[in-house]
Amino acid sequence: MARRHLGKRDAKSIAADRIDGLFELAEAEARAGKHQWAKRYVSLALRIGEKHKVRAGHKREYCPSCHAYYIPPINVRSRTGSGKIIITCLSCGHITRFPLGKRGR
Repeated sequence: MARRHLGKRDAKSIAADRIDGLFELAEAEARAGKHQWAKRYVSLALRIGEKHKVRAGHKREYCPSCHAYYIPPINVRSRTGSGKIIITCLSCGHITRFPLGKRGR
């Protein structure tokens, strides 16, 4: 029997579901203290997103440098200052800055 070819739309929806599932697994493993497994799940999710051109949508949940899943008091430090949120990964030391947005409007 021949393999059934998935359309692009179907493949993207399956990829998005798998990405969400992998991020849920990464969160569970990181909370259990298994940080290497969490990194692996984040890396797999990002590779699936690259292959199928699907955005992960979990931008502030992992380190873009070492792919560590952020658990706030354990491996990440968050600070606010001068209109930015400054996130420091305590695993690799990478610093990420995000704008806070417009104030007072």
